[in-house]
Amino acid sequence: MILYNSVKMMQELKRQHVIRQLIEMGIHEYEGREIEELDYDRLKYILAIARLKN
Repeated sequence: MILYNSVKMMQELKRQHVIRQLIEMGIHEYEGREIEELDYDRLKYILAIARLKN
């Protein structure tokens, strides 16, 4: 159970890091949804697209 909780915590930390990067780029929503509502995979996709556009 401890390992499971550690993995979940690490996933959430990575998700929060991507959210911070997007906010620093001025991105607060995507397709009408707040970025805080999105999962890690969608956030990584949005970040990749944003980086390509810059």
